[in-house]
Amino acid sequence: MKKAILIVAWLVAVCSPSLAAAQPGPKTAEQVKKDVEQTQAIKTQIDAAQAKDSPRFVRTLTNVQIELTLTDQIGTNPAEKKTVSMIASSGSWGKIRSAGNSRPAGETPVIVQLDVDARPFVSVDGPIQLELTVNYSPPGAQTPDTDNARARRTSINQSLTVVLQSGKPLVISQAADPVNDRKVLVEVKATVLK
Repeated sequence: MKKAILIVAWLVAVCSPSLAAAQPGPKTAEQVKKDVEQTQAIKTQIDAAQAKDSPRFVRTLTNVQIELTLTDQIGTNPAEKKTVSMIASSGSWGKIRSAGNSRPAGETPVIVQLDVDARPFVSVDGPIQLELTVNYSPPGAQTPDTDNARARRTSINQSLTVVLQSGKPLVISQAADPVNDRKVLVEVKATVLK
């Protein structure tokens, strides 16, 4: 955008003397044609400068497969993996809602949920920009109290925008529980479908 502004400023400075020297009165067809050509040249230069400064995305119907893997580990316990997969077209939202009930020993039932919203944008140059929101509420981890061990609810909510290479997984976040030693790792892979 800065380049476009500089180009316009330069063109105004170059064209100002010729505009000031212009004679009042009706323009000839040759002068009108010349003015139109100058205006089109300016527009072409501005469009080229803007295209370099901003990413270009495919506006056709391109499908992208999105695979999200959550790795949930508490302390030294074996890690649990949960995978969510969806297909969304470039520029469109894909949304998955998953919920269930969990009843820890001696506790009231709690709702466990995993929600994923994803919107991919396929770049003309190859990379994929992915807007992603993850809401993960797993069963609580046992937390030692003074009298007895109780399950404490955990909730993770993340909203990210990342750039991915098609077909290559990337670890995009690692969240830690503020009370115990639970860690949740989020890995995502986006693949353009031919």
